[in-house]
Amino acid sequence: MDYKVTKENFTVPQNLGGGITQQSVELDYILPDYYPEIFRVLNVRILPSIPARSLNGTRLEYELSAKIRLTYVSESGEMCAAEQILTYNRSTELSASAKSPKISISPYTESASCRVSGKRRADIRGIISVSVVATADEARQAVSEASGDGLQLRKSLVTYPSKRIAVTKRITVVDDVNLGQSKPAVKTVIRADAAVITADKKILSGKLLTKGEAEVSLLYVPEDGSNKAENIRFAVPFSQISDVEGLDERFDVMISANVSDCEIKPSGKSGTNSVSCELNIEINCLAMRFESVLIATDAYSTMYESSLETSDEDIECVPTEISENCKTKASLTYYDGEIVSVMCAGAEVGKLDAITGSDGSVSVRGRITYFAYAENESGKPIYLEGTDEFEKKLPDEASSCSIDAHATVAQSAYKLTSSNAMEITADIRLKGYLFGCKSHRFISGITVDEASPLDRDSDIAMKLYYAEKGEEPWDIAKRTHTTLSAITEENDLGEEVLQEPKMILIPIVD
Repeated sequence: MDYKVTKENFTVPQNLGGGITQQSVELDYILPDYYPEIFRVLNVRILPSIPARSLNGTRLEYELSAKIRLTYVSESGEMCAAEQILTYNRSTELSASAKSPKISISPYTESASCRVSGKRRADIRGIISVSVVATADEARQAVSEASGDGLQLRKSLVTYPSKRIAVTKRITVVDDVNLGQSKPAVKTVIRADAAVITADKKILSGKLLTKGEAEVSLLYVPEDGSNKAENIRFAVPFSQISDVEGLDERFDVMISANVSDCEIKPSGKSGTNSVSCELNIEINCLAMRFESVLIATDAYSTMYESSLETSDEDIECVPTEISENCKTKASLTYYDGEIVSVMCAGAEVGKLDAITGSDGSVSVRGRITYFAYAENESGKPIYLEGTDEFEKKLPDEASSCSIDAHATVAQSAYKLTSSNAMEITADIRLKGYLFGCKSHRFISGITVDEASPLDRDSDIAMKLYYAEKGEEPWDIAKRTHTTLSAITEENDLGEEVLQEPKMILIPIVD
């Protein structure tokens, strides 16, 4: 064999499996003696999170935590809240083991309900869905060079992720926050929501520096005995320096930071109007290093019959950052009386899905829950809630094979539209990344049959060929068993596609 073929390594995305599973939540809750008795339930929330995970070979194990928060009104008309945490140990089997896989575990509440079975007893039921997505790099080979036996290669420059580092870091931020002189001290926390509003990253000497701010929205019953709930927003800064093995400035780094748990309590410090704030923040880091290589997409021999082994692969492109905003609104109606005043109104975003249209466009569709804590004409607390969907089409240039995005409510507002109805508007901020792929056809192997030489007329040095508009010089050279360079030099061609019909001189090469 007088020819030599050289191959180049590259990577393609590998789906390791996962899927969506459900966990039922069942709790027969008995109020501790120090809580007031239940007169009327306002609402129950199930807040899921993943406090721990581990991967052993192909077995992914994780802990699912469900914080159950019951808000109710006592017989005296006071708003009260009680909570309990349930934990479940879950596992799933991946299809293959891989080095530094990217694993996303996203829990979200499908339903939550409560039935009061006594003054101190509540039967709580719900369903949590957990989405697990695991991907990694899979090695492939393609022909990059070939010599001998008149082999000719057509090459294409391909950019691919040569290395991937995926890590998840968890940080706990504990801070005492002063509510200011204009706000009364906290007696009971009714609702506490938190979301990361800014997150920046920087690579310093192989370490990843992450810093940003989380915003906390707090609704509480004050200590002053007024029994009228107060609400306030405040920012909590966070920062983290993490050791990430192998990370340097050659990587494109993508991070997402999300609050997995928020715990707000009165600080207990005498003489201060402050709360103790504890946030658990999950930081997901994906670092990808991209390289470019010339890989053969077609080949032939000018001397012998040859055959090709081809492979169609999807090559992952440099991810596209998502940073979009959209406005939504919904109406809530109180059917048992009139709305006199509103303590707090807002919205929260649940499950997100990526939708690909028939035209190739990509949209993000999500579920949004609107809520309001208010007072009726009797001065009693009431709770209103409604669920809807929103959809945001991403820019036309976006294309994807997967999406990793999170949505938060940047701000919300409300207005009373009648004596028993209100309209809530919410500004939703979408953050994340589109992971696109581009399909390529590669030559994975070349076989030259040296026992089958091509027919040649040694007396002819040149042939004439009438080329049509749109033909490619490469195809002409391959069909006539000559070289592309011989045709382009003989005919002074500088284009890859002929723009008009043309007479071509075909040199016969040895």
